Amino acid sequence: MPEITNADIIKTWANAPRKSIESHGDEGDFARQALLNPAIFSLLGNDIQGKKILDAGCGQGYLCRLLAKRGAIVTGVEPSENWYRYALEREQAEHLGITYLQEDLSILHDLSNTFDYVISNMVFMDIPDYKAAIRNCIASLKAGGNLIFSITHPCFEEPSTAWLAKGYVEVREYSQEYAIQSTYGCQFHRPLSAYLNLVIQTGCMLQQIIEPQLDQNLVRSGTSDERNLHVPQFLVVHATKSNLQ
Repeated sequence: MPEITNADIIKTWANAPRKSIESHGDEGDFARQALLNPAIFSLLGNDIQGKKILDAGCGQGYLCRLLAKRGAIVTGVEPSENWYRYALEREQAEHLGITYLQEDLSILHDLSNTFDYVISNMVFMDIPDYKAAIRNCIASLKAGGNLIFSITHPCFEEPSTAWLAKGYVEVREYSQEYAIQSTYGCQFHRPLSAYLNLVIQTGCMLQQIIEPQLDQNLVRSGTSDERNLHVPQFLVVHATKSNLQ
């Protein structure tokens, strides 16, 4: 398979139709509403008033808007044209004070020592040059700042459709890095250690890891299948940047 570059992925995501971009809504899709948002906001805590937050890979900007409505000073970075334009249009209409930058995280312009929090929500596993992206995110934190990121859980990547068919999640070729075709671009499988060791080696201390579990009431109501009751689909990581940097 030929090498896949960040530019290739960004171009593919730019092909997403407006309907697909709008479908994420004001709080994200079901997985974000039920699993990822609660985990992220539990790590942020109740008071983010005046905190400078970078939403790294912000997509259509739903999380930027949720953060800004809670009083945070938000910058969103999104490289893909259609998603960036939608986020910008929403800001021009709503005036929440969000700054949007159209940039590739792996070659992010100098934002060193700027933010109290960097949040990257379901992004790093979609980036070929994830190492540069993570290093740039950490560099943009103030000393003692917080990195929060979510990814598809690399130990349990089979989709929920496989669970419905088999009743379990199968793990294969875990130790290898490879690309998995997705609706837009690719998702890159990497072992969990690839992410965690890089964060540690770049000067951060791990604070908490969350494997979000679905509320049983959503299963009972038929809103979702049982997969996320038993096997986590996502991983949320919280780390802090060393005060010495």
